[in-house]
Amino acid sequence: MLLATSILGRADEDRFASRRVERLMMTSADASKKRLRGETDAGSDVAIDLPRGTYIEDGAVLVDDGDRIIVAVRVPEEGAVIRLASSLERRELVRQAALIGHAFGNQHVPIEVVDGEVRIPIMTSREIVAATLNRLELDGATVSFVAVAFGRSRPLAAQQSSHSHGSAGHDHEHSH
Repeated sequence: MLLATSILGRADEDRFASRRVERLMMTSADASKKRLRGETDAGSDVAIDLPRGTYIEDGAVLVDDGDRIIVAVRVPEEGAVIRLASSLERRELVRQAALIGHAFGNQHVPIEVVDGEVRIPIMTSREIVAATLNRLELDGATVSFVAVAFGRSRPLAAQQSSHSHGSAGHDHEHSH
């Protein structure tokens, strides 16, 4: 068993260029875990024990034995990808983006904005996500359901809803 206790760098760094690469596939949720155990694509057993608060980015080198490196690779997960119509006025784009954030924040579903797309992991069902988006009446928006590598460089965070769910005393994570 190989033990990873820190992030050693990124796989695309020159110092790792001559190494054989083994991939450890992980979800965006796995990437925030302090402890994790998995098997690489070459069959190596890897245990991860990282300092609290460490996030494992896509492409992070977890092990380097001089011959090979073990690299974290984000597993694509089913998601909805929304592209708002670029022909809309800025105020309408902002309004539509806020509607999406509010609707999914109320469901405690994290969203991610990458390259002008709003990406939403499917945490319930495709039908529920589609129904939620349809209710928002996003004129000109295109929605596709595809495999997405979520949280490649930072954790997903649920939007804070503007009302209480009766969870007094519980902290909620905010995203900016």
